Amino acid sequence: MNKHLLLEDRVHGNSMFPFRSYMVDYLDGQVIFNMHWHPELEFIYVEEGTIYLQIGTKQFIVTAGNGCFIPSEQLHGAYPSGDTPFKLHAVVFHIDLLRSFGYDLIEKNYLTTIRNIFHPILLTVNEDHEILQLLASIIKAYSMSETGFELKIKGYLFLLFSEILKKQAWNHDQEVTQKDLTKTALLKKVLQYIDQNYQQKLTVLDLASQIQMSEGHFSRFFKSFVRMTPMEYINTIRIEKACALLETSDRKMLDIAMDVGFQNQSYFIRLFKRQKGCTPREWRGS
Repeated sequence: MNKHLLLEDRVHGNSMFPFRSYMVDYLDGQVIFNMHWHPELEFIYVEEGTIYLQIGTKQFIVTAGNGCFIPSEQLHGAYPSGDTPFKLHAVVFHIDLLRSFGYDLIEKNYLTTIRNIFHPILLTVNEDHEILQLLASIIKAYSMSETGFELKIKGYLFLLFSEILKKQAWNHDQEVTQKDLTKTALLKKVLQYIDQNYQQKLTVLDLASQIQMSEGHFSRFFKSFVRMTPMEYINTIRIEKACALLETSDRKMLDIAMDVGFQNQSYFIRLFKRQKGCTPREWRGS
């Protein structure tokens, strides 16, 4: 998987085949991947170990052999279970991949229903064996990329959603409440603000004021979702932006540090090494 999982601006596949499958088996600092969202649908499949998924206001423990469906636009992040090794696959695709040229029965009877699923679906090997097998087949087809693999993937996706809809694999008792929606919308607003202003000096008060919360309330609210303090998250974003600059430019370390919002080069290097396990110079040379 690419070293960066950017907030909502990653391109998954291309317009001709909007599909990508990623494998992740390493930590990015303290997390597997940070809270983010995108218009595409996503399946997570855990091949090894155990992970924690935060999806909107819900938290899930997903163990080896199990998975989860994440609807479009849902805020989500993944976290390790202690020091346990893990391997997961993220299958990300736009619903346009399943559409026909014109409006048909598939669109009318099924894709509309799929688009209207707003809450995550936990997939367990005991109850959703067929679905998980199809998901594994999709991952394998993509990794091998043999002639015609796009046909296989599209066919498997139709079969997979056929099974989900047949089993009605979501629990309507777990419908997302208006309170959940409000919390998610507030957090999205803060994350967008950070992504747009990380180069500037930011304080907890700045962030809290974006959603009319006190600093104390906001800090607790933020950490309950993101599993970091607001400042830890901001620095994580700054380090990610620095990684991109290190890979795409030959600018001096001090300039890069200042470009992403750090005022002290020594602190930037120390924090970079803590998060990435190497210095910025070593990252550039890797």
